[in-house]
Amino acid sequence: MNARDAMEFINEQDDATVQRFVDRLEFRGRDPVFVGYRETYVDKMALDDSADIVEIGCGTGVVARALASRGGFSGRVIGIEQSPALVEVANRLAAEDGVGDRIEFRVGDIHALDLPDASVDAVIAHTTMSHVTDPAAVLAEAARVLRAGGTFAAFDGDYASWTFGYGDPIVAKAMEDALIAAIVSKPRVMRDMPRLLRDAGLRLVDVDAHVYADVGHSTFFLSAAESYAPLIVRSEMMAAEVVEKWIAELRRASEDGMFFAACNYYAYLASR
Repeated sequence: MNARDAMEFINEQDDATVQRFVDRLEFRGRDPVFVGYRETYVDKMALDDSADIVEIGCGTGVVARALASRGGFSGRVIGIEQSPALVEVANRLAAEDGVGDRIEFRVGDIHALDLPDASVDAVIAHTTMSHVTDPAAVLAEAARVLRAGGTFAAFDGDYASWTFGYGDPIVAKAMEDALIAAIVSKPRVMRDMPRLLRDAGLRLVDVDAHVYADVGHSTFFLSAAESYAPLIVRSEMMAAEVVEKWIAELRRASEDGMFFAACNYYAYLASR
């Protein structure tokens, strides 16, 4: 497969691709199931209202805005993102939501955080770890900036489990592989998290496991397929007509109540 994670290399993407990611990140930020996953692990973190929190790989700031919007929150959220374009969107959306005064978005490399040692109470990596170049380096940085007793949270998909129902199983597998290659560089990283956390000096505290499945009709996974299919064509991993037929059949399956897609998601909590 001649492709690499377009999110990991977002600064090399054209405006249309960046907008595709913006739309998808905000779509997921409104999806009730995805919101439920986020709120479950954030509740378990039991953050103080005055906590200093860093979100690494913050994208459009969905999680940072949700944290800053919590009732009684008086702390500080720093969102760090490599893409200036996404940081610009994040600042605009935070201002529109009335929480811009409680969030600072920065362009930066989460493999080398520009933060002092032991300076924050919590670090959150929400749908970030599957896109990073070096997961061990990112976790080591998270551990470095956490105060003693601080909490690290990582939520992401186990994208090696991502699958779609499709009539031709050979084409189905090829399309799944192409889709994952186009948008994820570390599809198995959540399976490695127990070891990676320990190696970073973090102690595993809790884990939530979820299966997100669209069965019958779809909005979540059909939207993902429609959003990312152009990246498959652009990368020349699959012929355009094969991709177009796949998308058309997924749409038809959803309209007819015969759709299937699923992926496992995990939320890890660890302590410094």
